[in-house]
Amino acid sequence: MGKKRRNNDLFETSHIIILVTFTVLSAVLIFESLLMGWEKWVLILIILEVIINWIMHIAHIPSEKDRMWIYSAMMMVDFFFYGIHLTSTFDLAVVMSALILLCTLTGQKALITVCQITYYITLAYGIAVMVLEKYTFDSLIISRTIMHAIMIYFVGFLAKTIIDKWMQVIERSKDEIIQLTDATERLNDFLANVSHELRTPINAVIGLSTICIEKENNPEIKNEMISVRNAGRKVAEQIGDILDYSEIDRDKLVRNNEDYMLSSVLYDLVTEIRPYKSPDIELIIDVDPSIPSVMNTDVNKLKKILKALITNGLKYTNEGGVYVRITTEKEEYGVNLCIEVTDTGIGMNEEELERIYEGFYQADSGRSRMGGGLGLGMSIVIGFVSILGGFMTVKSKPDHGTVVRVSLPQTVIDERSCMSVNDPEKLCLGAFLHFDKYTNPSVRDYYNSMVLNMVKGLGVQMHRVDNAESLRKLRDSVTLTHLFIAEEEYHSDPRLIEEIAGKVIVVVVANSDFKLPLGSKAYIMEKPFYCFPVASVLNSEINLNDKKGVKMYARGIRALVVDDEPMNLTVGKSIFARYGMVVSTANSGPESIDMCKENEYDIVFMDHMMGGMDGVEAMKRIRAVLSREGRDMPIVALTANAMSSAKQMFLSEGFDGFVSKPIETEELERVLKRVLPKSRITYEDASGQEYEFPDEDNEAEEEKNSFSDDNDPLKIMSDYGIKIKEGLKYCMDDRDFYENLLKQYVVEADAKRKAAIEAFENKDWHNYAILLHALKSTSKMIGAMEVSEKAKELEKAAKEENAIYIMEHHPRVLEEYIELTDKISEAFGTKKTETVTEESEEKEEALEFEPVSGSSDDEVLEFAPEKEDSAYES
Repeated sequence: MGKKRRNNDLFETSHIIILVTFTVLSAVLIFESLLMGWEKWVLILIILEVIINWIMHIAHIPSEKDRMWIYSAMMMVDFFFYGIHLTSTFDLAVVMSALILLCTLTGQKALITVCQITYYITLAYGIAVMVLEKYTFDSLIISRTIMHAIMIYFVGFLAKTIIDKWMQVIERSKDEIIQLTDATERLNDFLANVSHELRTPINAVIGLSTICIEKENNPEIKNEMISVRNAGRKVAEQIGDILDYSEIDRDKLVRNNEDYMLSSVLYDLVTEIRPYKSPDIELIIDVDPSIPSVMNTDVNKLKKILKALITNGLKYTNEGGVYVRITTEKEEYGVNLCIEVTDTGIGMNEEELERIYEGFYQADSGRSRMGGGLGLGMSIVIGFVSILGGFMTVKSKPDHGTVVRVSLPQTVIDERSCMSVNDPEKLCLGAFLHFDKYTNPSVRDYYNSMVLNMVKGLGVQMHRVDNAESLRKLRDSVTLTHLFIAEEEYHSDPRLIEEIAGKVIVVVVANSDFKLPLGSKAYIMEKPFYCFPVASVLNSEINLNDKKGVKMYARGIRALVVDDEPMNLTVGKSIFARYGMVVSTANSGPESIDMCKENEYDIVFMDHMMGGMDGVEAMKRIRAVLSREGRDMPIVALTANAMSSAKQMFLSEGFDGFVSKPIETEELERVLKRVLPKSRITYEDASGQEYEFPDEDNEAEEEKNSFSDDNDPLKIMSDYGIKIKEGLKYCMDDRDFYENLLKQYVVEADAKRKAAIEAFENKDWHNYAILLHALKSTSKMIGAMEVSEKAKELEKAAKEENAIYIMEHHPRVLEEYIELTDKISEAFGTKKTETVTEESEEKEEALEFEPVSGSSDDEVLEFAPEKEDSAYES
């Protein structure tokens, strides 16, 4: 295809030259005709010829070869018109020689012959006219005529010889190109085959070393095995790069588009990149809050593009950091996802910039190399960007870093913001972040920009201080809900930080080697510090009264972790194994379904955004499998979704719990305590001594007395026997969410009752079982345990087609269901016909970054909602 295109380009150039030359010569002929007083009617035909030729060229009709002959034929007609005038007879040879050389560009020997024949005909016509007009043929005229005729013959012969030699060169070049193409194909096939063959043993090395690491107790041997596994993973990545490059080089890339959430992509990416990042280099990820929450593209290629650009920046940066800015631009087809990766590294000169598009090239290739790799990263990025329909630009200067910009078209699936928090107006954040500690001014600017965009996106207030004394003033003047501090700032006054941690959720943003002192009440967030982990912390509910010295265990619990990212499986397996669980893993939805059919598990942790089958569909299919076998098992959503509505969405879909990534220990333990049998949960301190904690759910009296207002709807419902604490636990203790569920329960009651009666009367036990399953689940979610249990028995009877049991119990269960909805309706004043709506649009707020009034020389910097214009002060 490429060779054919190049030949077409050459042919296109030659016939455009002929057309332009024809136009110029026609203009000259018209001028001379007017000057010499030749036939004027012919001039009109010449002008029409030029117009017709350009119309054919623009319209591309007829074929290119046919147009070439038409152009040439018209030139010959004009040449004949020029030659029939006696004043031009002895100028014909010069003009025709030029035309023959022009036709040589076409590579058509037949055109040369036509030119020669036209010349001889025109010359013969001129001589005949001279004879008729009784011209005197002296020796000069005769010699000039013979010489011109011989000259045209040899000019034509020379032109044909040039064409023959040219064709021979082209044929030899074609043969060489074919040979080189075949050699390249064989090399690519060889690389692909070798890579495939190497994958099996490398996977074995990684898998077996992981097993050995889990079994090994000797720290020294364990560290060596970890090194072996990391080396295996590096080789596996390089094998993947070779396969990607060979597909790009052979033009065999294909797109596999799927829906994805940027939060999930970045979580997976950050987990993979952390091993490449030096503790001395800062990685700043700045995400525009207006990015849609769900988009569609080939997410694997997007992830590889991001990973290649970021790791490349980290590899060639000795001091400073790498700044990743991700934004979107609206288009008719959706949005353009704009990725800008800026580093403060060694940079590149113009020659290196030109060569980065070559395969196997590295800017530091040679004996002194700064980093490893095969030099395929940028070639793969360019290939992936091209197949995704985007474009890329690179700017760089030696010792001034590099800026890579990529734009990729995306289809928008969900236009809502990619980040949000519950009740942002109730949150007040503190930040003890001293950015002046970074010597590189670019890094300080990157962090300021990232924090500003994060606060704007989350819609919260943030007060930033840069020293311990200012933090004391902030503590005394503002009621904080969360405090984020950097690792170095924690060391500046750990006593103050721990004092604040007793009253406020304190999160230390630190490198992986940072450890909090024993008994600390603070929490660690591993770098990089960016919006999505912060949103997860703000949306999670951490109990500051939990005993830090006592650890929870769920020994013997058989857990299945489902995720399509191997690194996430490793992390998840490690976290759950710490609780004494027996952990299995599945890397896709279909595999998890097969494993649940073949094995019994006590709990499943399911990732949401996976290739092929997503987590919601996999969960529902597992539920169907368990239902047919009469089994039940909690399934918990484990996802990087940073939207505040994620919890409600997953619970309403049928998940038993929700844990956001990165996994917060306290949030995970709250979910485990709620979904696992209480007999399987134990508590131990560092010495191994077991502790017993009061059973919150059995404190009925406490529940009744927990409502000070007798008119509180929840107090009224508690008197009716509804387990309020059970319902609140299903809603993660979110009262607003729980009340919305109760109202929705009432609103849907009439339609569900009618559907159940219809299925009952038609004896459609299949649909009846589905309806009763829904009633069982929704009743359990609001704490109506009696109705839930009775619906469960009816569901079981419907699956067994036990019509006698159904006939006996159906009327009473529906009656209790309607009585329950009437009581809820009475408590909330909700009519069964009213719909529950949620405000979906929020007023967009500008945010400012300004000193808190009354601060002294040590400024307390504040991010806060702004009423009018946006400002940024520091």
